[in-house]
Amino acid sequence: MSVSRALLLLVLCLAPLAAPAAVVCRLVSGGSLGFGAYDFFSPAPNDSLANVTVTCARDGGPQHTTLLMRVDQGINGATVSARRLLHTGGSGDTLAYGLYRDVGRTNVWGATDNVNTMSATLSIPNRSSAFATFVIYGRIPAGQDVSAGTYRDTVGVTLIY
Repeated sequence: MSVSRALLLLVLCLAPLAAPAAVVCRLVSGGSLGFGAYDFFSPAPNDSLANVTVTCARDGGPQHTTLLMRVDQGINGATVSARRLLHTGGSGDTLAYGLYRDVGRTNVWGATDNVNTMSATLSIPNRSSAFATFVIYGRIPAGQDVSAGTYRDTVGVTLIY
């Protein structure tokens, strides 16, 4: 046996065995927030919401798991406070909009932990599962003069547990 084979064999013998994760979480629903038709002449903002449901299964490990959800600025936004929907027809028009953590639409949803994210703690029975639902409240402010058509943005959601 050569030295390199012996070293490889030793490295393989010392490699730790991968243990299965005690808690596994995944997004099971949500992912689309539709505002419907936007009316420039309406004095009211255009509000909508989306429910994002997460399920977690546990096989061993601690019973309580804290989930943290981050929502980024989107591909058209400059910051989480300056999100933009882009006209898909190529006019270059954008509609300002916001994503919020509360029904009053005052707390912007973002990606800075302990500042503008949201968390939920689940109590998961062993060899079972539990779920949490996060609500994302959306708003397009009134009075934006834009071309008619379809507007879109893509926002990244990150789940930490």
